[in-house]
Amino acid sequence: WQSVHDGERFVHEPLRLNVFIAAPEDALNGVIEKHAGVRHLVDNGWVHLFRLADEGRVIRRYVGGLQWEAAA
Repeated sequence: WQSVHDGERFVHEPLRLNVFIAAPEDALNGVIEKHAGVRHLVDNGWVHLFRLADEGRVIRRYVGGLQWEAAA
């Protein structure tokens, strides 16, 4: 768990960005592969990436290493 501590207590609760994108999985992986900064953010859990179906339903979740799993 990451936060800032003043010696007595945590002074904020860390938040992560959730990003929802309607695009083919191979196109998303291409962007992740090409941009090291983006890959660092999604592979290290700073940004949570979700893939949307055409109708807007979440269908896949990025789990790191250019791998995706079905969204629950």
